[in-house]
Amino acid sequence: MSALVRAVGQSGRRYVVERILQEKPMFLELGCVYLATSGNQKYILKSVQPKSFRYFRNMFDDIRNSPYSPYVRIADDSIPNKSMFAYKFFKGHLLGFVQKDVPLSVTKRILRDALRGIAAMHDKGIVHTDIKANNIMAEWNEKDGEVVVEQVQLADIEAAAYVPDNSVLRGEQLGNIMWRSPEAHASGEVHKPSDIFSFRIVCIYALIKRVIFAVGDEELHAGEEKSANVLERQISYFSDPEGFAGLLQHLGEGLWVQIFTVIADGFNEEYPRMPDVIGRMMNMDPKRRLTAHEALAHPWFADVA
Repeated sequence: MSALVRAVGQSGRRYVVERILQEKPMFLELGCVYLATSGNQKYILKSVQPKSFRYFRNMFDDIRNSPYSPYVRIADDSIPNKSMFAYKFFKGHLLGFVQKDVPLSVTKRILRDALRGIAAMHDKGIVHTDIKANNIMAEWNEKDGEVVVEQVQLADIEAAAYVPDNSVLRGEQLGNIMWRSPEAHASGEVHKPSDIFSFRIVCIYALIKRVIFAVGDEELHAGEEKSANVLERQISYFSDPEGFAGLLQHLGEGLWVQIFTVIADGFNEEYPRMPDVIGRMMNMDPKRRLTAHEALAHPWFADVA
């Protein structure tokens, strides 16, 4: 820790570390997170493995060329000798913000700007892989009793990867269990549509103020895993015959296809599915999901200032 008390960025800015926010074993791809100050400004310092430092620095430079780059939290500065990036400090994130009593127009503005951040990454062939409410940062002020949002950015880019259109990510359950897509649950082929599915879950959370795939221990049957409960809810809420068939085709063959089929077969007249109108915002079949730009063009965002 003593070596990290002070650090100097390429900009010449001097950082003083105040405290550790998150500490991870060094064998993980992502490193530690620190709260730091430079003058009277607060910053977040995040370390990555040295072999990844150049990769993400180039990615940040790439995103800067996007017209939607202001909606992605790319590094303000870097500290190469410590494989560390410095980011602007934000007051909070969407996970906590939506518990405030704010007009729908404010919530829609945050969601639209977050979607712009996704579009900025997707335009560059980058898949975020970890879209969730606490990765959508917001800066706001309260004036005359009203909440005024000043800036919104999509964060945690260090989990992202370049994925060409003719390639996929697979073999890992990418993302958080409460926010990931069905194909990510199955360690299947993950690409841009997986980000869109996760964003739809974020939209639902922002509107109803509840994480629909958060599973408490008391909700589990004996021997049941949380992932099985989440998959059951995804199929119950959002699958139609065509979308479900498309998902199975996307997954190909293997154990996960059997698992999805068993879960789907468990619904009957006594235990029916519970489709919701919000379910129209997402599709189990990745090929049938909207792109980020198609979602931005949706009339629901038309009145956002």
